[in-house]
Amino acid sequence: MAVRERGNDQDILELVRRTFLRHGMVVRGDTVVVGVSGGLDSVSLLDILTRLKAEYRLRLVIAHVHHGLRPAEGDREFRFVEGLASQYGVPFEGRRIEASSYAKDANVQEQARRFRVRFFEEVAREWGASRIATGHHRDDHAETLLMQVLRGTGGLIGIRPVRDGKYIRPLIEIPRERIQAYANGLGLPFCEDSSNRKRTYLRNRIRQDLIPWIRKEANPSFVDSLVQLASILEEETKCLDAVAEEALERVTRRASREGDVILRRDLLEGLPRAIQRRVLRRSYGRLEGSTRGLSYVHLEGICDALGKPEGRVHKVFSLPRGVRVFLEYEAVYLTRRDLWESTPYEVPLPLGDERLIPEAGIALRADRAILDGSPREGVEKCLSGGGEGRDCACLDAALAVGEMVVRNARPGDRFRPLGLGGGKKLKDFFMDEKIPRSVRHRIAILEIGGRVAWVVGYRVDDRFKVTERTRAVIRVQALLKDQEEGTWARKISQIK
Repeated sequence: MAVRERGNDQDILELVRRTFLRHGMVVRGDTVVVGVSGGLDSVSLLDILTRLKAEYRLRLVIAHVHHGLRPAEGDREFRFVEGLASQYGVPFEGRRIEASSYAKDANVQEQARRFRVRFFEEVAREWGASRIATGHHRDDHAETLLMQVLRGTGGLIGIRPVRDGKYIRPLIEIPRERIQAYANGLGLPFCEDSSNRKRTYLRNRIRQDLIPWIRKEANPSFVDSLVQLASILEEETKCLDAVAEEALERVTRRASREGDVILRRDLLEGLPRAIQRRVLRRSYGRLEGSTRGLSYVHLEGICDALGKPEGRVHKVFSLPRGVRVFLEYEAVYLTRRDLWESTPYEVPLPLGDERLIPEAGIALRADRAILDGSPREGVEKCLSGGGEGRDCACLDAALAVGEMVVRNARPGDRFRPLGLGGGKKLKDFFMDEKIPRSVRHRIAILEIGGRVAWVVGYRVDDRFKVTERTRAVIRVQALLKDQEEGTWARKISQIK
């Protein structure tokens, strides 16, 4: 995005016109909120936009925030910008913020930026503005690129000329020295922000120490080279992003009523890692609305787990802003919920009655029947543990002695799966059956006399099975609610 310097400083207007055209920053008739801090860059931006206002039929509104961090300076800047607005004949919107509301935050500058963004957008809504202009220039862009390199964000993006179709940076292709010359040539007044000299901020150390050292010791044209590299990478990134967007649509499994992003794990694992990272980043962005704070390290840990042979073991990763990534057998969930949190439930199931089990999303009905030699309708399938065994359980009434309750799994639960010939921990059974961990705590367990009799929808316990000697059975039927009819009609096996 570098611009070749030429002519006198009045050519800066032509450079801004080209930037407008190249990036589609404004259209004639736009209302533009101009963020003016009172510093050299924002004052120059205001002056330039004022001079281009008639040409583009722009309506300008000045927005200024007093962050409360430097009370005396802030008061002076507030009055100065308010005076500029009067001088230029531009409406002024100002906001004072109590520093006590955020000054103790670990990242004061980031909190201040968020306050500023919220205020700018509030002003834009109030005035019907389609653009918010800030005074970022090419040197700011280079500094941000270096910060991204030092922090290892996984990409060189810097400051985009246009962000979110709303934020515009008309000076982004102009070096600060050209802006300084422009201001000096016109004698523009401005306020010097003392925080720009504080070496506690990384950006200031980069501006004051690192870039001058590189220019002197390695490459006098370093900023030009860095910006050019970022421009090349941006074009290549656009190609990869297009591939990633198509891949995201392909691997997205289904929509979630809770707003979760659910991806097909097998398809995600089959993608090249560069596309995996981008798919995960875009998935996070869909859920959170922004990818700010999401680092290369966050994504790499997930990609490592996807690629390992033992990766089928359930894992969870924590991402910024409370987002979690749950890796399960067939799916990858991005959510703010704790999918593995188990809330205990227990419901009595009397004979001849029907009970709704909302936690499992089913209803159960238990009935007793005498086998008097008539054809055993449906029982033959239960004998072999197949077919109807997913929707109903036929249990030997003589063995099913004790109170019947329906509950979810508990630590230490064991049973004897029909046909296995031995005992097994319920946890191991779930793993063998490849039942996702997010589903396990919702599965209904029929307990009779303190023993697991049926893992509903999966397997009957061998100790309760119907045999040739059975004379009476307890038949437990599971149904799912028909959302349209409001009745319990569909069988579990119909949605498996």
